[in-house]
Amino acid sequence: MVVMLYIFAALEFIGGIGVVAWSRGAIPEILGILLVVFSVITIGLAGILAEVARSRKLLERQVVWSRKLLETQMAQRAQLFEEQHPQAAAQVDDTPATYRGYSYLVGENGVVLKLKDGRFATLLK
Repeated sequence: MVVMLYIFAALEFIGGIGVVAWSRGAIPEILGILLVVFSVITIGLAGILAEVARSRKLLERQVVWSRKLLETQMAQRAQLFEEQHPQAAAQVDDTPATYRGYSYLVGENGVVLKLKDGRFATLLK
């Protein structure tokens, strides 16, 4: 889409210059100048759209890398915990615990939290 806007702006500019160069009256000259102005505006719009697309790609990459980093850190922490506390790691999967009135259970898919109304919420997948 950005390339099409650049092509359209170039055609507008060439047409505007052509109209101004070969015009013999005031109205064609005004129309030619308007075409040149619109071509500049179109180039600005194309530049803005290109920058938005570039920023979106960078943001998507940042989200992917952040997710990978978080998964790696969680795996390292779990491995370190199991190495340092082998008995506690074995008990974590079987024994429910409480925290501020909520009972939770740590499983393979993450932490399963039992809410006060009886529903379950899974955290840290």
